[in-house]
Amino acid sequence: MGKGWKAGATALFGAAWVTNLAFDGLGWIVPPLAPPHLLHAYMPEAIRGMVSPAVLAPVTSAVLAAIALLVLSLVPPGAPRRTLRLAAWLLGFWFLSEGLLAWVWLDAPPGGLLASSLAAGIPRSLGVAWVLAWMQGPPAEPR
Repeated sequence: MGKGWKAGATALFGAAWVTNLAFDGLGWIVPPLAPPHLLHAYMPEAIRGMVSPAVLAPVTSAVLAAIALLVLSLVPPGAPRRTLRLAAWLLGFWFLSEGLLAWVWLDAPPGGLLASSLAAGIPRSLGVAWVLAWMQGPPAEPR
């Protein structure tokens, strides 16, 4: 992992938000990689009429970014394999939040689509974890 630089909470939140939005954008380009919150066609009609994917993507990405900041406190700087540990926590929250969303709100998307949609959380979690770990940089030297 590179040297990185020390970033504050606002910068970390912004980076996590932008990274999540980038993965949402990839989901719009490659539909099988769309996260469950963007499977608008499978939402109940009442929900489809109230909420646009253009609103869901930034709002959900902001929530995922906030979760990522909370996860940073679970794996301290300097922990062995920090990026992978952060990614594992993020992936767990991804499966919890997006899996529950799919179960509660989506009207039976094809199984393969739902599986690929949830599996798209793997590279997303790794990407967000890497960006945040890089931005935080190495642990401070003891004085």
